[in-house]
Amino acid sequence: MINNYEIKNNNGEEILYLYFDLNNEFSKINFKEQKKKLENIIKDFIKENKIAFTGTSVAIIVGGMLAGNVVLSKEQTKDSTDAQNHIVIEEKLKEDSVDELEVEDKQEEDLKEEVIDEKEDTTVNQEKQEQVEQKKQETINNNTNVVQKQTEQVTNETVSQTTNTSENTESQEQVQEILDNKTYITVRRSSGVVQDIELEDYVLGVVGAEMPASFHDQALMAQAVIARTYALKAKSRGQVLTDNNSTQNYKSNDELRVMWGSSFSTYYNKIKNAVVSTEGLYLTYNGDYIEAVYHSTSNGTTENAYYVWGNSFPYLVSVESTYDSINPSFEMEKTISYEELSSKLQSEITQETNFNILGKTTGNRIENIEINGKVYRGVDFRNILGLRSADFDITKTDDSVIFKTRGYGHGVGMSQYGANGMARNGSS
Repeated sequence: MINNYEIKNNNGEEILYLYFDLNNEFSKINFKEQKKKLENIIKDFIKENKIAFTGTSVAIIVGGMLAGNVVLSKEQTKDSTDAQNHIVIEEKLKEDSVDELEVEDKQEEDLKEEVIDEKEDTTVNQEKQEQVEQKKQETINNNTNVVQKQTEQVTNETVSQTTNTSENTESQEQVQEILDNKTYITVRRSSGVVQDIELEDYVLGVVGAEMPASFHDQALMAQAVIARTYALKAKSRGQVLTDNNSTQNYKSNDELRVMWGSSFSTYYNKIKNAVVSTEGLYLTYNGDYIEAVYHSTSNGTTENAYYVWGNSFPYLVSVESTYDSINPSFEMEKTISYEELSSKLQSEITQETNFNILGKTTGNRIENIEINGKVYRGVDFRNILGLRSADFDITKTDDSVIFKTRGYGHGVGMSQYGANGMARNGSS
């Protein structure tokens, strides 16, 4: 039920954040009638995880939203020197979290107004009780101040701040501000584990996995903005990302340490600086997150999205990318035997077989190719054969075909090697 926790310092006081899964088990808890159940869940979690928590305030986060506050009072038992956590629940539900908790019948009204103040220890004197009440009110005020942030409306074709929340419904759906002023991205790891990763930490892991750390700082910054935009677009769609190239590659700090070895500190700090310097920045078009796509190396011209996915976007068109040839693997050859070609294309391919190029795209890649009467889209042909690019030349030999490619990737959006070349030549 509780999938994560954090201890943070707020105005000199420790606050324990407990992140609950938004599932049926939690949504059925009636705060008024079943508070004991919630108390036991929290006490058991603190005990089992041996949480070293010296504060009194606990924030309950459900589905990324503040669901309520819990105030702890620590009392000594007669038979042990260990402090026992006695939990007094102080509810302060936000209106927009009520629907997510799926409260039935009149429970919504109770959750908005009711303060549950259970007093089990009748021996506590009046002075101590007043101190507890004062502490609870200070905690509520502090937490309330944190979540009340004003925001700017997303403008057309501008770079905006992700940590701001909008006063209108559309922006609230785009950027969800939670108690600790952070946004979380849901990622399904290759191990099958689903993790909620804080946005800026996620961006760091993507930049480290997607772009060579040796690249220019300005190129790494551009990659950070693109990766952040991609993540926020996915979040707005309710999409769970992966840690591989089916969405964006992502590596944890431990995985980056393995990949970089002795250069970890140097590369990590370099990429972290690029992420921090662009923190909160993302790209929009007409108020919506753009389709923030990118590729390793262009063939000298980026591709129009229409030729790859069949959809047109005014910001994903063919433009010159003149620095891509600095990639040592800009031109590569792949040799495929006729037997393997026949298997992959499900058609008999021999030295006499004609490969007819039927047209080129605006990005100078093969649009369509006809073989044995069957027409393939250039991008499909590339994927079937596992070629690095849809820009290729064909040379036939006695027993195989040699495909010479230029560039690497689908070619749409930002070319990483092109960006690095621009950065090294003065572009920001």
